[in-house]
Amino acid sequence: MSIATDLGATPQSLFGVSRAVRIGDVNRMTMTLGEGEASTAALGVLVDDILGFTLYHRRGDRDGLVSATLSVDYARPTGWHGPHLTADGTVETLDRDGGLASARIVDGAGALIARATLWGSFVDGVTQTRPIATEITPAPLPAGVAGPIEALCGTLESTEAGARLTVPPNPVLANAIGSMHGGILTCAHDVAATAAAGSSMRTASLTVNFFTPVLVDAATVFDATVLRAGHRVCVVRVSALSSSGRECSTATVTLRRNPDDAASC
Repeated sequence: MSIATDLGATPQSLFGVSRAVRIGDVNRMTMTLGEGEASTAALGVLVDDILGFTLYHRRGDRDGLVSATLSVDYARPTGWHGPHLTADGTVETLDRDGGLASARIVDGAGALIARATLWGSFVDGVTQTRPIATEITPAPLPAGVAGPIEALCGTLESTEAGARLTVPPNPVLANAIGSMHGGILTCAHDVAATAAAGSSMRTASLTVNFFTPVLVDAATVFDATVLRAGHRVCVVRVSALSSSGRECSTATVTLRRNPDDAASC
């Protein structure tokens, strides 16, 4: 059994994401960087967790939180300095039914990597546990997981419209309420979009709209369609489809050409 399907693993352990700590009004988490070039897709769990934790701990008497819309803008999609990234999350606006949180992610040299926002809705009738740690303890990356595709146990194929990523049933990818973790969904949307755009492109911005929970006991297909293919910019739409063909989430991803690669999209 691989690390990515080991029932002792979690979405956080697959990507080296630490537990959150509270520093005044700010929540902080880290993500350990492995060897080789990092992928924007690998930040999915870090981004969703830091924003989700930030809103969750301001929920008052409500039971839990579900993500509605997650947006990420990457200032530097490559060339990050380790040993880990640091994400700080703050609340921007809040009411009884939910709110908006923002996060700033920097690398080990203090350079800005990305800014992200999350609209979340508070819900009742669910059981969630999101403990706050007393101090940051960077999480190690598991051996045997080389990147996001391996962590998802996914398979990629080209299609006439772009690309398709299939993520098999895997309880390791679940969140606190048993459905697929929002950060895993974000990661998968990014992986599919990048495959559709081509290896010379890097994700510049991504917006995911979450519609319905995604079950982890059945395969999920991420269909990526290239909407615009230019020399410098590609725009890709990705739909997450359940085993019954229902659209559970959708993402619009803008990718820009890697300046070190002369190839076009």
